[in-house]
Amino acid sequence: MLESSTDFGGEPMNARTFYRLAIANTASAVYLAIVGGSVLVATATTFLVPDPGMIWVWPALLTAPVSLFLVGAVGPVVPDGELLFWPVYLGLIAVSALVQSTALGALWHGLRRGARRLTASA
Repeated sequence: MLESSTDFGGEPMNARTFYRLAIANTASAVYLAIVGGSVLVATATTFLVPDPGMIWVWPALLTAPVSLFLVGAVGPVVPDGELLFWPVYLGLIAVSALVQSTALGALWHGLRRGARRLTASA
């Protein structure tokens, strides 16, 4: 029988725990704000500047290595130069940002939990 995945505290991973790890902590919120800001700047640059250049590289680099893995995995399936590519690309950036913000949230949770242990034992 499969066991349910658990958080570091031993509580089962549910939607509330996932939300706390992925979005509702300082590290994840700052990271998601930076990635969201880069997407907004890239979108504005694309619409306002005649030749935006490689502005869309920044959201991918901010969500690397997950985004680079996903683009490499999904890229050959989506035809180049098609309008279909942009929603897929933005979806991959969003999924990558969520995966990495969850990892940052777990790291933040672990560091704060360790700090509380050290403070309590002192």
